[in-house]
Amino acid sequence: MKYFDLVRPLVLQNLFDVDAHSASIDFKKWIAAGNYLVRDIPTPLQVHIEANNEFRFHEMIAHDSCRMASAAFETMYAIHSTPSLSKSYSWIAIKAYYAAFLSAHSIMRCFGYTCSQLERGHVRQINDFGQIVGLSESIRAEAGYFSGVYDKTSRILLLKRMKNTHEDTWGTFVSCLEKMSMDLLGVAGLTNHKQQLSVEVTDLISILNKNGKLGKGNFLSQFRNAVNYRQEHHCWHPYGKSSIKSDKIVSYLNSWTKTDPTSTPSWKESQEAYNFFYACRTIVHINYFLIKMCAEYSASNTNIYNRWPLKLVSIASR
Repeated sequence: MKYFDLVRPLVLQNLFDVDAHSASIDFKKWIAAGNYLVRDIPTPLQVHIEANNEFRFHEMIAHDSCRMASAAFETMYAIHSTPSLSKSYSWIAIKAYYAAFLSAHSIMRCFGYTCSQLERGHVRQINDFGQIVGLSESIRAEAGYFSGVYDKTSRILLLKRMKNTHEDTWGTFVSCLEKMSMDLLGVAGLTNHKQQLSVEVTDLISILNKNGKLGKGNFLSQFRNAVNYRQEHHCWHPYGKSSIKSDKIVSYLNSWTKTDPTSTPSWKESQEAYNFFYACRTIVHINYFLIKMCAEYSASNTNIYNRWPLKLVSIASR
């Protein structure tokens, strides 16, 4: 995507200050460490917690973002074709999906969104903290998969328990993209550049939710499930008319570190498959750009972005 540097004011600004040596705590460890205040537990499915130590909160966000990005990038480097099976792209699709899924996690965190599992011990501590500040004992948070949105002004992370790990992650990611697309129009920059980038983000959202048909924006997981569990889309032997040359897909995906693909793929075989791989590549590319942005605007050469995901990119590119 062109002009993606326009999103810099929308990123959590304190992420630029996180060093590699200090950020070694993920979301669950952050919860266990207790660097927060429980402000409210409105229902067993909702928790409002205040990050009373912003430095530790942003360390955690940076750590999880880099952890997910590194795994996503390594997965992309593991994508290759099998010459003797020129139309086999099943495992290419599965790997591309997980690279995009991991990148979605990483991207969300840069804008203050989280998706994480909280076990019984974590919610027990949250409930205990709530009672310390006088919250009612009759309403207690329950363990499960939580999505969260961080409010930079109040420093409160609004957590909500979800039901489906992948489906709800994509729903949270789409919410993040929708807010980004709207907020872009208010940042400093040339109006036509902001509008172009906003449209490109909106186009990605349209692919993820199939033009509004999927409320959770989980098109990629649906496509992956069709490939993985039902052997659809003619990507397994015996192949069909909609089978796509795997070399063409791999060549396209390999351009994920570039702003624009080296060549525009012509995929008359399957528009649905093209949409799938376009979205996967675009999501990983956005992730790569965000990680580079955080590294470039960091005042420290030992920032976590250079020392972790970008170091992996450097090693793999040799």
